[in-house]
Amino acid sequence: MKRFLVLAFAILLALILFNRHRVYVRDPLATVYRNDVRQSGVEVYINASNDVLVWKEDSPGAFQVLLQHWNQTPGLPARLTCLHWMACLADADHAAIFPIPFTGKGPHDAHVAMSDREVSFTTSDAATLRIELR
Repeated sequence: MKRFLVLAFAILLALILFNRHRVYVRDPLATVYRNDVRQSGVEVYINASNDVLVWKEDSPGAFQVLLQHWNQTPGLPARLTCLHWMACLADADHAAIFPIPFTGKGPHDAHVAMSDREVSFTTSDAATLRIELR
């Protein structure tokens, strides 16, 4: 039994290391602000590249937003498998996303700013979403 657990742990660790850009792990210390007002019930997940997945599942205002360093375009993840409150697995290292619908006139500029400590962007309804990572 002990060998089986050690082997299972080693295989799980190898899978996580191999898929480190696909695995998003929950950051329980992250804080989300919308127009400088702290939001509750919003979960933040990060991966090895400091890509950010923001998820709120409570109504009203449920949403999922994925923001990746390689394209810095906020979007809705096309395919995501999650172990609730712990981790999520994206479909690829550069996960496929659907653009966030914009209802205003002209093109939407998300004004994305990403660093190791903070991520911010403008949502489609002109609100500023800021995520503080710890």
